Amino acid sequence: MDTILIAVTALALAMAAGMAIVVATLLRQERARSEARVAALGELAADAVVDPPLRRPDAATLRRPSIAPPMTVSARQVSTPVASAPRAIDDLEIRPAVNGVSELFAENHRPSPWGPRFAVIGCLAAIVLAIGFALVSGNSRPAATAAPTAHQAPPLGTAPLELLTLRHEQDAQRLAITGLVKNPRAGAPLSHVVATAVLFGPDGAVLSSSRAPLDFTMLGPGGESPFVVSVPVSGQVSRYRVGFRTEDGRVIAHVDRRSPDALAQK
Repeated sequence: MDTILIAVTALALAMAAGMAIVVATLLRQERARSEARVAALGELAADAVVDPPLRRPDAATLRRPSIAPPMTVSARQVSTPVASAPRAIDDLEIRPAVNGVSELFAENHRPSPWGPRFAVIGCLAAIVLAIGFALVSGNSRPAATAAPTAHQAPPLGTAPLELLTLRHEQDAQRLAITGLVKNPRAGAPLSHVVATAVLFGPDGAVLSSSRAPLDFTMLGPGGESPFVVSVPVSGQVSRYRVGFRTEDGRVIAHVDRRSPDALAQK
């Protein structure tokens, strides 16, 4: 679970770093476009240079009276009217507009690109929140209950079982082994104990084996239970070995408590 949380955190950090890179790239592009517009405006302003205005006479010049030198005027000159020269008008020449200047400051109504960007950011945030909610829901579920103590293997140090009786009957096809086993009073409660039997030939080789559960499922301290194990016979049986295991295959120690007479008959 810790590995999943670390992976989700790393994914969220990577997504945040990616979005930061995208925003920085967009800001850089917007700044570049703004600088390009400023440069274009500068070039257009340099091309449209207006002629300097005409220089007007200062006030001292206007107050100073002008004295014309004496001149001799002939009668012909007096009788002939002289047309006065036209006075220059102090106006600026109207030049045609520079191409593109009239549309330079026109406002371009383009849709904002931040709408789709916010939509993508919202989707990514929703995915991260869904993953986090799933993880929190998984952690809040109750853990699976442990198996009952009776099904667990006996702890180390448990007192060994006591084998009280053991006998067998053999025919052409099988060897039936029956016996009685006891859990000592100092032993731990046991359940689903399995009796095992292994057949050996004259040369010590294993001929066959089999297992069967005890007749009583529960075997508390001081309790006894008979068992019967039927082993198929595939040759001449020289000896056999009996043991006990838990349901998961763990070996349970046992001691032989049979009477001397039973041992002598074997």
